Amino acid sequence: MTCWVVLGLPEDADKRSIKRQYASLLKQHRPDEDPEGFQRLREAYEQALEWADWQQDVAVDEEQPAPIELPLMELPTPRQAPTGPSPSQRLAAQCLEAIDATNLASRLTQARLYACEREFEHGLLEFCLAQEDTYDLAEAAIAQLHWLTPWQREDLPSAATEQLRGRLMDLAWSRLTGAWHDSQRFLDVARQLDASPWLQTLDARQWLNRCLAMALLQAPTWSEQLFDAICAQQGWKQTGHHSPCPEPWWSQLLARSHCATFLAQQARLTQFFDSSESQASRMLFGSLDEDARVRLSMTFSAADWDACDTLYRTVQLRYPQILHEKPQLSPDNWRALRRQPPILAVPLAILGTSICMSWLYEYRLGGSFYTSVIDMLLRALLLGVVGWGLHAVCKKLSRKAWRLDDWINVRYGRWLSLRRPSPLPIRENLWVALLGGLIYVAGGLPGAATYFAILGVLGALSRRAPFERGKSILTRLYDRVPGDVLIGLFLGMLVPMVLLGNTWANGVYLGKNEGLQVWPQRICAARESTASPCPAGLSATQWQAFKEPQVNQP
Repeated sequence: MTCWVVLGLPEDADKRSIKRQYASLLKQHRPDEDPEGFQRLREAYEQALEWADWQQDVAVDEEQPAPIELPLMELPTPRQAPTGPSPSQRLAAQCLEAIDATNLASRLTQARLYACEREFEHGLLEFCLAQEDTYDLAEAAIAQLHWLTPWQREDLPSAATEQLRGRLMDLAWSRLTGAWHDSQRFLDVARQLDASPWLQTLDARQWLNRCLAMALLQAPTWSEQLFDAICAQQGWKQTGHHSPCPEPWWSQLLARSHCATFLAQQARLTQFFDSSESQASRMLFGSLDEDARVRLSMTFSAADWDACDTLYRTVQLRYPQILHEKPQLSPDNWRALRRQPPILAVPLAILGTSICMSWLYEYRLGGSFYTSVIDMLLRALLLGVVGWGLHAVCKKLSRKAWRLDDWINVRYGRWLSLRRPSPLPIRENLWVALLGGLIYVAGGLPGAATYFAILGVLGALSRRAPFERGKSILTRLYDRVPGDVLIGLFLGMLVPMVLLGNTWANGVYLGKNEGLQVWPQRICAARESTASPCPAGLSATQWQAFKEPQVNQP
């Protein structure tokens, strides 16, 4: 494949056409994106320039007249051309001594006075490529000599200018990454790059947008103010569906911006204590140690734990990168702190114990039914208040000794309770046992036996799946049904049960011929004030037989 095929030009193309075609094709084969294509294009470009120079020299030779034949004569031996630098190069070298960005303008004026501007510019380009830290000098040269722009000198070596472009890109990237921890410095560097003359072409602007986006994405810390300032400077948030910031970096920047806004919102919520959302933010995003997290979990309600689940699902679906940045959000770190104490076990045990004590110590000894029921309800209420107080004391105690509580639960929890999962001994078992001891003191062995028997049966049933499903249904019902509705249901069931119990307690079995006899016997039984009592032991035929009314009988 010849150089003309690569460039897409005829073989008689001049140098101007070759340079224009090279500049056009360079946009398609950039060094950072297609190094092989760029190398092939570069070699074809240099070969075409050499061929154009050769064609121009041949054309000049052909235009010269034929030489006149002269008689041979001895000519003096020509002197060899000097091998050292020319006077213009020596003057340019003097102008380049101790040059920097501040004195470039004066040195350039001096070179123009000495008529060595071309040599000065070539030497300055070589100096910028040879030295490491020459970004400011190269920027000043670009501003005054129009390097890397359409107005640069045509005789500058293109390979050197492309090398300079790559060097400037590397220096610009290093300056941006060096300003990661200082938002104002980063913004100043971005503004300087945006105003640089060598970054004003379309390809250069695209590179700058991509470079700024990658620098923001790779920054160890995120600043929303810096992101908004860069967007305003580069016009990234302009109206319409197209943003100057190329994809996929723009989408990633928006995702990181939304993530930063979400984290800032959670940080604000951790300062409040007035809602379940703030409690969930403190648990998942607060800077709490293990002791503080455990103590915080002891104050959580069911709504607070539901808010934690909702917050974790939001992070998992919308901001999965936070899960890698904050490993404390793992459910294993906070769901294990949630305890689900039995909702109905202790109240049912207290109610059963109160019923047993009312039956044994009041109703069987001659007490009325209504009196026994009222005493039963008052006794259950009193035991419930005592149990609530014991639970509050044990809960506060478990905050201080939660490590001991956890250790006992791990070692001996399965032996201390039949319920599964096993409850915490100090926080959930101690107050239940203390309440059983008070019941034994007040109601004796039958009351304590009834109390612990109900707890044991319900604890054994908790190991079965149907019981767990029923408990979950009751738990959801308790959480979703309003409290006044539950109280109404309880009273609506309690009053009919009391009335039915009273009817059953006062009912007496009737003997033979009591209350179900035919009307003659009922009439006779009603005449208690008569002189002759009703006959007894008569057969049904005798009772049904017709009798004449006796005289002198009232």
